[in-house]
Amino acid sequence: LAKNYRMTNLQAAVGVAQLKNIKKLVKIKRENAKKYTNLLKNIEGLQLPVEKAWAKNVYWLYSIIVGNEYGISRDELMRELSLMDIDTRPFFPPVHTQPIYNTGENLAVCQDLALRGLSLPSSSGLQNHEVDWVCYAIRDIQKKIKSKIALKN
Repeated sequence: LAKNYRMTNLQAAVGVAQLKNIKKLVKIKRENAKKYTNLLKNIEGLQLPVEKAWAKNVYWLYSIIVGNEYGISRDELMRELSLMDIDTRPFFPPVHTQPIYNTGENLAVCQDLALRGLSLPSSSGLQNHEVDWVCYAIRDIQKKIKSKIALKN
């Protein structure tokens, strides 16, 4: 059974129109990423994206890794953020685990990142106060978790 995965003329027109704004869109994404980085950089247990000197990240997604030191798992953080009307998404499953590509290999680093990775709201339409709100929420959730742990001890 043959499949047709070609782009429609309408999709192509939208893509070409977006290319006219690519520099503006990338600039907005990079500004949002800089703000996320500045507001999240000192939160224990979060690993933020790194940009090397030889590369320029366009931040299609602003993704973080949630470590044990944060106090709760990635999934628990996603649940807490969802209760505050903040949509997030987990990292994509590793390619080697997809049925069509399943190699049967155990690629532990990929699998670990897939379990701990979280993409924050990253739309080019995101406003400064919305980035602030997401960062405040992440900081506040950790503060509450650490307070509960301290009370138990």
